[in-house]
Amino acid sequence: MMPDFEEFEAMIRRASPAHHPAELADDLLTWATGVLDIWIRPWREAFDFLRKLPADDRRRLAKALVDRYHSAAADSADRTNALTFLGVISHGLPEDGLSGERLRKLDALIGRYSFGYGMRFVSFAEAELAAGRQLPPAVAAAFRRAALDRFSDHDVSAVAKRLTEPVLNVGEEWAERALAELPGLAAPWRRLLTHATTATAAKPTARWEKTGRKLLGETGADTVRAIVLPWLSLVGRPRTLPFRSGPGEPDHNHAYDPFNANALRGIAWLLSFVPPHPDIAPAVGALVETSLHTVPTLGPRNPKVAGAGVLALSRIDHHTAVDELSRLAAVVTHRGILKLINTTPVI
Repeated sequence: MMPDFEEFEAMIRRASPAHHPAELADDLLTWATGVLDIWIRPWREAFDFLRKLPADDRRRLAKALVDRYHSAAADSADRTNALTFLGVISHGLPEDGLSGERLRKLDALIGRYSFGYGMRFVSFAEAELAAGRQLPPAVAAAFRRAALDRFSDHDVSAVAKRLTEPVLNVGEEWAERALAELPGLAAPWRRLLTHATTATAAKPTARWEKTGRKLLGETGADTVRAIVLPWLSLVGRPRTLPFRSGPGEPDHNHAYDPFNANALRGIAWLLSFVPPHPDIAPAVGALVETSLHTVPTLGPRNPKVAGAGVLALSRIDHHTAVDELSRLAAVVTHRGILKLINTTPVI
């Protein structure tokens, strides 16, 4: 019979971390062998229980788990499980010296578009963050993408919310150009890009627009236009870090990274707040078209980004914006976006 959480609680009572940490470490690994990656609920409950243990108990158990890790055979389940439990109990504890091993496990996420239930990965990430380290950029990108999946696991989302670096996901040429230029830009630029990534609604709220305009004032609206438009010209180019697709999985290499897609929506909106300029509308119009490019098995790249571009064009008080909307009305075939073009009031 598969072990459950009641067995887990009984095990903790029988061999408490305060009195028999080595015995408890052995019991944990035995329990994990029967339940890990098979039955989700007991494992989640076990994680929650361990997180709440007193710091002294977690410290004793951590030392025992480190010993078990080093005594276990290479690439064994016991090693992986010991590392997993260490990640769970790591908050507020001294460094356990196994960061390199955790990072090697997290490397499995590099090249993954997303991942489903991933409690192991969550525990490894939590341990690194608890030690004050950021995750490798490509690993952080995988967590952010997974968190945006409609079937996202709560713990994955909790990790993603703690990831502040880099401000955009690596893997797309436009985003990497932005990240490369960011260190040479004024401090408000980081806040501006971070704000752009929060563009998740159909249109900017009054509060979102107020913050955006304030940040544009701090960065310089004309400077934003001059720097951002070249980034947009790179949108849709082949990925710099290709995705690996598993059996039966769609190929996302020609789609947008969903985290960066939110940033593109925000950038389009921000461009509608800057003083009108003849270069803006063609760049935003090209973003609309690129976002509607059909990707095999997935459909249009990102209609939400296209919709943000149409909304931005409707708010730009310049004849080039009207011309661009007219041009798009003649070439766009996506029904939703075509309807938006024809019904959105133009300023």
